Amino acid sequence: MRTVAIVAPDFPPSSLPCSIRPRLFATHLAEFGWRPVVIATRPEFYDFDIDPGNEALLSEGIEIIRTRALPARWMRRFGIGDIGIRSLWHSWREIRNLCRARKVDLIFISVPRNAPMVLGRLAHLRFGVPYVIDYQDPWITEVYWRMPPAQRPPKWPLAYAMARVVEPFAIRRVSHVTGVSDGTLRMVMENYPELSAVGTTALAFGAEPRDFEFLRAHPRANGCFDPADGLLHLVYAGVFTAAMGPALRCLFGGLRILRDRNPALAARLRLHFVGTSYAAGGAAKRVEPIAEEFGVSDLIRESTARVPYLDSLQLLLDAAGLLIIGTDEPHYTASKIYPYALAAKPILAILHEQSSAVSSLTALTPARILTFGASRSAESQALLAADHLEALVTLDTKPIAHVAEEHTARGMTARLAAIFDQVVDGRT
Repeated sequence: MRTVAIVAPDFPPSSLPCSIRPRLFATHLAEFGWRPVVIATRPEFYDFDIDPGNEALLSEGIEIIRTRALPARWMRRFGIGDIGIRSLWHSWREIRNLCRARKVDLIFISVPRNAPMVLGRLAHLRFGVPYVIDYQDPWITEVYWRMPPAQRPPKWPLAYAMARVVEPFAIRRVSHVTGVSDGTLRMVMENYPELSAVGTTALAFGAEPRDFEFLRAHPRANGCFDPADGLLHLVYAGVFTAAMGPALRCLFGGLRILRDRNPALAARLRLHFVGTSYAAGGAAKRVEPIAEEFGVSDLIRESTARVPYLDSLQLLLDAAGLLIIGTDEPHYTASKIYPYALAAKPILAILHEQSSAVSSLTALTPARILTFGASRSAESQALLAADHLEALVTLDTKPIAHVAEEHTARGMTARLAAIFDQVVDGRT
């Protein structure tokens, strides 16, 4: 069996989104001839909340090497809190020790966290080990430069400058690049057209039925609403960004129309937006002010604080219906569509017509999908959004909690293992 070192500073018990993908791959790689050795940070060095329940989702036998990191209270004096940066030296030391102690056939790094991608290049220089970089989001992006200065993250210029220096070095000798969608990979390829020579592969977030099996066997209390209160609770779980504004305005415009024509039904609706900020302790509300513009704020509940992974799945199971709010960026892919499909609840999605999430969602489960693009704006389709909302909660169309193997985490891992084999065998 071959060995792959997976560099994942965030790993269970972390509940951050970037910890989920490495965990899913590590869970299934051994089935396809690859022994994963995960290099992760010790939880006491995280500066965000953890959920010990996430460790119950790990398969037995996964080898995890836990490293130290520079303490956040020290590094924040220099404006650095990112665990990928704070643990960079410690991760490199463990990679070096691992490569000296045994044969490591390949190194796999899923970003973000972004800085650790440099470790693949260093291991290649020092030990000749090939490496694969996996993009959950592009590192170099011009999105924030197009925003008004007041809306940009305060550290964005520094982060952008770091990306322009580190990423080209890190990616220069990469053996293959994977990403969560074709759109994400296109953005990376725009910066590095030479990657066409090594190859790129889109691997979506796969659905993991075992997560839901665990949660159904160990249900959690829902801290956002009472599913038995007679109301119709619709849930959006995830961050809200400015790029989602057009789709959200479409939804709220539809909600206002629905209330005008069917006030009794609208009075029973509660739309919950949970974990809308990346900040661990929450931040200024972003959704409710937009709801106020449309006069529907009494039907909206926003909780900005990040929600642990298993708690977010419990919300999906307790909801009457689920909402997917896409961005105005064609490359957007909603990783949440896979757990949404396994929750077996009616879904309303508002997505850019070129987003890969449209075809993925259609293949996974019956869903009401409203698309927008260059020929029709999202805001102009409020009437259609009202129709979809009404049908979502009145029609008896409960999906089946089943996902084809090719769309599962195991299916995606099989494809990843095949890429690893090709890299090591010298066929890419």
